Amino acid sequence: MNRDRYSMQRAIPFPVAALLSTILVSLLLGADVGEHAGLFPHSISVSDFNKDGSPDVAVPASAERKAVILLSSGRGGFLSNHSYAVGQGPTWIETADVDGDGYLDFVTTNTGGGSLTVYFGDGRGGFARRQDIEGIHGPVSVVAGDFNRDGNPDLAVALAGKSEVVILLNRGQGKLQVARSYRVGRGAHILSKTDLNGDGRVDLVVGSLGSHTLSVLLGNGDGTFRTPVAVPVGRFPHYQAFGDFNGDRHIDVAVTVAGEDAVEVLLGDGTGRLEKKARYEVGLNPHGLATADFNGDGHLDLVVGNRSSMDLHILIGDGKGAFSVRHAIKTGEDIIAVAVADFDRDRQVDLALVSATSHRVILLKGNGRGDFEPFSSAKGAQ
Repeated sequence: MNRDRYSMQRAIPFPVAALLSTILVSLLLGADVGEHAGLFPHSISVSDFNKDGSPDVAVPASAERKAVILLSSGRGGFLSNHSYAVGQGPTWIETADVDGDGYLDFVTTNTGGGSLTVYFGDGRGGFARRQDIEGIHGPVSVVAGDFNRDGNPDLAVALAGKSEVVILLNRGQGKLQVARSYRVGRGAHILSKTDLNGDGRVDLVVGSLGSHTLSVLLGNGDGTFRTPVAVPVGRFPHYQAFGDFNGDRHIDVAVTVAGEDAVEVLLGDGTGRLEKKARYEVGLNPHGLATADFNGDGHLDLVVGNRSSMDLHILIGDGKGAFSVRHAIKTGEDIIAVAVADFDRDRQVDLALVSATSHRVILLKGNGRGDFEPFSSAKGAQ
């Protein structure tokens, strides 16, 4: 592996407190900690489905044709676990108020079935009415956003086989219609939304496993996007995270590159252009990635889930665009996706981890100093 093309930060020796935390996490995760999320959960979305002020979790179970909704207890665990039948091979889940009734709904990409499934929420954490959108060939990820600024959330879907992003416009009350598609890099995979050029319009970024690029689609605000621009990155880009990492008020991008065992940081200039800043070595086969201020210093940090080395890496940001790999947390779990939220209402950032091999969602409690440990039970204090 060529690791000298970009600036590199190696993990520094971590303090005794972090070591003890790492040992504790490893031991406790070996116990029965976590909530079952169906066979081979593949991604995660965090939203408040029942409007109780606590973040809930939605996960697609790719081997079971179902989506799992975990309602939070507000104390670091889950009160309920409900599943909903979807199409074949669900790989991604997104939440939005698709039908405009004030309640959150969810959408899954059914890769094996060539379809999308939409479930409409009742505002109490339940989902009854279902809509299937057929003829979406090889969908692997989906994001919701108001692309034409009519007040209705539209959908963008990455199609792996066609190497395209297809746009579905919402004509109101959840009536979604395919509008147009855009050719992107070969093997389109994970799609994200952001605002790279600060014009208030939704932009899209999609990683392509075959071409080892990020394709940037700047939104025009009328439901269309500019011609995609390819940005070279390391081999096999997966999850992306967005934020102002260097304090210049422009959105920057971090992306896990599984083929390099690293995270790459690309700085934005406010026009939509991205320039590669650094590559940081993490664990083996990194996938999941999320950003938040973990240690309360006002700067964005990163958390990376490494599937093959079965650990997390915490990267602490300096607010100037650089990160230090603080320490690794051994989980003993194949963490495919990571999300951040405050699951126990203590105003500290916690983590939700999706384990592909133990088929569960695991919550880790943040202490506000950049360290994490398991809650006493994944079900929390009921």
